Amino acid sequence: MQSVTERIKMKKPLTYNYSTTAIIERGHELAILAKEDLKVLEKFGASQKDIDQLEKKIAEYKKFPEDAHFAEIVREKTLLKYEAEQKLITTVRNFFLQFSIIIPSKKESKKYFPSQKLTGLKTKDLIAIAEKAITVGKRFKDQFARLELPDTNLDEIRTLISATKKTVKSLDQVRVDRIKNTNKRRDLGSTLYEQIVKLCRYGKIYWKDRDEERYKKYLLYVKNDNKID
Repeated sequence: MQSVTERIKMKKPLTYNYSTTAIIERGHELAILAKEDLKVLEKFGASQKDIDQLEKKIAEYKKFPEDAHFAEIVREKTLLKYEAEQKLITTVRNFFLQFSIIIPSKKESKKYFPSQKLTGLKTKDLIAIAEKAITVGKRFKDQFARLELPDTNLDEIRTLISATKKTVKSLDQVRVDRIKNTNKRRDLGSTLYEQIVKLCRYGKIYWKDRDEERYKKYLLYVKNDNKID
């Protein structure tokens, strides 16, 4: 089974060199051009059906949400994860303060917590320290009671660990969803591009030795070195 990270990396490569706006514009231009030249394009097997299919693919591509929509969802979920982590950090720090009263010796406390660094950690490492705090807190429950220190921090840490895990899972899911939608959009773009290539090929064949200006309108790209395709 693929991990979330592996699924996130599975973004399909682009098979065409057009932006979202450019491929739509190119499709519209070619549809108009092909309608005007339909009679001559029919000599090569093209038909009104090909033009209809092109316009259908343009409409589908235009309707599909752009990446900015999914990127905003990822941004929102990332912020929620960050907020959950900050709450967890604050609560674990409060526990460390209480623990330092029970075990004031830094040398002794390092037996339980080799490091009390909380900021800048990966989420999984932060959660591991928080879970260790619960384990250690339960072990020293009587000492907390004797010093009349509240142990409510442990319950809060449990709650915040759960909340943080949920935000991580939610963020992973929207990241995967973003890749899935990117791939769907690129599949639609590839299909649209194939329709464009097909009609351009017929137009270039017919007009190459008949009308240079008309021929150029069927070119897919004009390269920087003035070579044309």
